[in-house]
Amino acid sequence: MHTKPISVFQPKKDNPMSATLPQTQDLAERLLRQDLAAAFRLLDRYGMSDLTNGSVVARLPGETDWFLTHPHGLFFHEVKATDLIRVGMNGEALDHPDTPTNFAVCRPAASIFKVRPDVNAIIHAHGMGIMSVAALADGLLPCLTEAAIPFYEDVGYIEGDFFFEPDYCDEIAVKLGTHKALIYRHHAFATVGASVAEAFFYAYSLNAACDLQMKILASNRDYVVPSKEQCVRHYQAAFGGDWKSDGSVEWPGLRRMLDQQDSSYID
Repeated sequence: MHTKPISVFQPKKDNPMSATLPQTQDLAERLLRQDLAAAFRLLDRYGMSDLTNGSVVARLPGETDWFLTHPHGLFFHEVKATDLIRVGMNGEALDHPDTPTNFAVCRPAASIFKVRPDVNAIIHAHGMGIMSVAALADGLLPCLTEAAIPFYEDVGYIEGDFFFEPDYCDEIAVKLGTHKALIYRHHAFATVGASVAEAFFYAYSLNAACDLQMKILASNRDYVVPSKEQCVRHYQAAFGGDWKSDGSVEWPGLRRMLDQQDSSYID
């Protein structure tokens, strides 16, 4: 939903964003672009794309002036590394000022990056299971399935508002707090991470947890919610000691899968 008309980006053969990556880009940015494009493709593959809605944004660690995202209008399954554009903290495209950006993603991302130096990647998407749970008074039930464990007392909630004005974007950052995820009531979700891999892993897990919860509720059978003690123990198993379930183990395999099936995302 937009507050003003916005042009739709239509890739053309002579579009500068579809050309070879500028030589000024260092290796770190090139690799980040490939990871980011992979995340778009994977979100589509796992049912979290919704026409032109949503996006993934990422910045180089420590970068405070700009982040990368896709031009608004590209579908997730189309995104390539060379399509990605630099966006300033005001939400405007830097390298190609006339390129439309998704303000519903870029504005909140800027607010989050300012207060979360540990966050380098943010996913805002419309997984159907999560959108369903977003309408439930109880939200995500604690540790109902293994997929829900990462979010035990680690997910925030905010009322949906589709104007994304500055005060609301700042509130998004506040409601996210130190959590891994934020659920927008009656709208969508966001997950964050130190890397694209981590943000995607939490998006995948949250979507699976919500899908499973809705199926369990739809069964109309009695179900068991683990006790607080059990939830704490489950969470410690996933994030205690030297182990952290952050997607770093899974990401190389996900990239290999994309490479084998359609490697055009790295173009």
